[in-house]
Amino acid sequence: MHKTTHVVHLILLCLSTHFLQAQDAQNTANDSVQKNLKISAFPVAFYTPETAFGFGGLGIATFWLNNESQETRPSSVQLGVSYTTKNQMLVYAPFEFYRDDEKWRLLGEVGFYKYFYNFFGVGINSQEENEETYEVTFPRVRLSLLREVLPNLSVGVGYEFDGFSNLKVEEGGTLEASDVSGKRDGTVSNVGVQAFYDTRDNIFFPTKGFYIQGNYFTSSKFLGSSFNYSKFELDNRFYQKVGKKQVVAANLFLANSSKNTPFYDLYYLGSKRSRGINNRRFQDNAELSFALEYRFPIAGRFGAAVFGSTGTVAPDLAETFSSSFKPAGGAGIRYIINKRDGVRIRVDYGMSSEGGNFYFTIKEAF
Repeated sequence: MHKTTHVVHLILLCLSTHFLQAQDAQNTANDSVQKNLKISAFPVAFYTPETAFGFGGLGIATFWLNNESQETRPSSVQLGVSYTTKNQMLVYAPFEFYRDDEKWRLLGEVGFYKYFYNFFGVGINSQEENEETYEVTFPRVRLSLLREVLPNLSVGVGYEFDGFSNLKVEEGGTLEASDVSGKRDGTVSNVGVQAFYDTRDNIFFPTKGFYIQGNYFTSSKFLGSSFNYSKFELDNRFYQKVGKKQVVAANLFLANSSKNTPFYDLYYLGSKRSRGINNRRFQDNAELSFALEYRFPIAGRFGAAVFGSTGTVAPDLAETFSSSFKPAGGAGIRYIINKRDGVRIRVDYGMSSEGGNFYFTIKEAF
């Protein structure tokens, strides 16, 4: 009998606060500032079996750097802070900065997490009854500096850092009995090369264009890495407007990592690409997954989406083509909190053969 994991997110209040809007047409300097910066913020509360009750806030600021044309993509900074009754904490600040008519871009995230994650074992044949959670504390840094070398094509360097500590695993459980790397804490410190091909018309709610990102990272002992491994990812996204305001979005993702990859950096089904599958339900060194989503307006600021996905994991990428695939699908509601840039709140319910999950967050899944 399949278990349905209920993850109920309760939105206590949703406030879209747009600061610095034009108020005095006679003050040209103020009008310029007001048109440049827009801030949206809202408090949230949630409940999950892993975290119990939690509460916090999410906010996003969008703007253009000095002397940047407002015909280009805006830069943005997000900030999220959450705390749970199980004494977990999440603080995260993703950011995107665009300069010189988008020829330069600096992307990344700074965060601190004290959180629980699922572990079912490794491989596509892991068993649902082996589910357990482990607690870990870590600061996180993600940085990417890229330069446009051809129209819409940027290349550059990237850095990843996760400092895992205070790892608490279930005594005699699946994780303790496994031979995965990283069971005794450790530091992920990877450097790599990255490439982006980006023709999207909007970074928050694309209605047309491609987004293709390729990454190759390798661990660096010089930078303090506790592990010796490398990994490759190719994230392919396509957007197409259908009708007047409907959008079809597709995401093909493939990735492969070498032996000795720490288990918390393995690829997995769940979350954005496989909504409806328990997070990290299936994980391994390689992933091949595909997601398709149809997005459409309802009325005013409200919209909706229906989505489906299929994916698999395996010890290496070649084996994913013969591995069993796990389908999932669902639907969700959208609410626009920033009309100018198309930033949305996303509430989804996804289902798989093992049950269903609710998701609440900001921005589209891909």
